[in-house]
Amino acid sequence: MMIVIAAYFFGYSHGQNIEELNNARTEITALRSALEEHKAQQTADAVALAKLRVAESASRTELDRMRSQLAEIERVSKTAADRQRNRCLRLAVEGRELLSRAEQAIKFCAENHR
Repeated sequence: MMIVIAAYFFGYSHGQNIEELNNARTEITALRSALEEHKAQQTADAVALAKLRVAESASRTELDRMRSQLAEIERVSKTAADRQRNRCLRLAVEGRELLSRAEQAIKFCAENHR
């Protein structure tokens, strides 16, 4: 009789252990899947950030070129009308710079925060 009871409790305990093991395996699989998704998203974010930095650098180079051209034009300008035109050009460059920064920020957010 005692052997039957011991065998029953052993079988019951063994069944619980197997169920817990199966649950743990399922949870590990789900966690691994989530981890892979997060790694992929992190990689995509890193690539997008690198592209954004390259675009920002190119934009900054273009703006520096435009500023140097404006400085040269201002240096050569003689009349008040020329100086006024140069101020307008300078404002246009500053406006383009602000717009470029805003577009890059919006593009980055749109691509990476869907």
